[in-house]
Amino acid sequence: MNPMAVWHLILIRLVIAVSMAGLGSLVAVSFKKISHLGLCILISFAAGALLAVSLLDIVPETFALIGWAGASLSLLSGYILFFFVTKFIFHICPACAATHTEINFKAITIAMITALSIHSFMDGLAIYSGYLTQSSVGMLIFLAVAYHKLPEGMALTLVARGSGMSRLKAFATCVGLEFTTTLAGGFVGLFMMIPDSSKWIGYVLGHVGGGFIFLVIHALLSEVVKHHPRSTIFAALAGGTSIAVIGLLIGTH
Repeated sequence: MNPMAVWHLILIRLVIAVSMAGLGSLVAVSFKKISHLGLCILISFAAGALLAVSLLDIVPETFALIGWAGASLSLLSGYILFFFVTKFIFHICPACAATHTEINFKAITIAMITALSIHSFMDGLAIYSGYLTQSSVGMLIFLAVAYHKLPEGMALTLVARGSGMSRLKAFATCVGLEFTTTLAGGFVGLFMMIPDSSKWIGYVLGHVGGGFIFLVIHALLSEVVKHHPRSTIFAALAGGTSIAVIGLLIGTH
C-alpha cells in the first residue's frame, strides 16, 4: 500500500473517532438532562475497553518490540505524564471528572482545555502508532479510542453547558477541540515516527498504553468507591469483554 493510501486509511480512523465525540456531544445537547448513572456506565464501558486493549494487546506488543526494560520505562512514562497533568493542570479525562459530582464546574478553563488537548493528542498518536504495528492490534486500539470518545464528547458538552454556554457553542467547542487535537496527534505521528522502526513504534505504544492505564484507574476508582460500584464493575467488564471477543474474532488473542 502506497504512503498516500496509508494516510487516507489512518485519516478515516481519526475522523471516525472524532465523529464519536461529536455524536456524544449531539446527544448531550439534545436532552435536557443525562443521568450521572448513565454517563458513568458509558465511561466505565469505555474504560474497560481501554484496559483490555492495554493489557491484552498494547503491553504484549510493546514488550515484544523493545524488550522488558524499554517497555517498562515507556509504560511508566505514559502513566507519569497523565498523573502529573491530572495533579497539576486538570483532570486528564474531563469525561471521568464530570461524573464526580463533588466537583463544581463553573467555566471551561484554560487548564481543562490543556488537559483535554493532551488527552486527545495521545488518542490520535495511539491510532497512528497502532496502525504502524501492521497487526490487528491497531484495529483494537482504534476501537477502544472510538468507544471512549462517545462519553467524552457527552461529558465535555455537559460541562460546557453547565458553564453557561449555549447548546450550539457547547457543541462547537467540543467538536472543535476533539477534531483539532486528535488529528494533531495523528499528524505528529505521521511526520515524526519512522514507520519501519520497531523501536520507535514500541516506545510510543508503551507510552500510550501507560497513559491509558492511568485513565482507566482514574475513571473507575472514584465510581467504584463513592458512587455506583456494581454498575461500574459490570459496565467495565462488558467493555473489556467486547475487546477480548473482537480480538479473538480477528485473531489477535
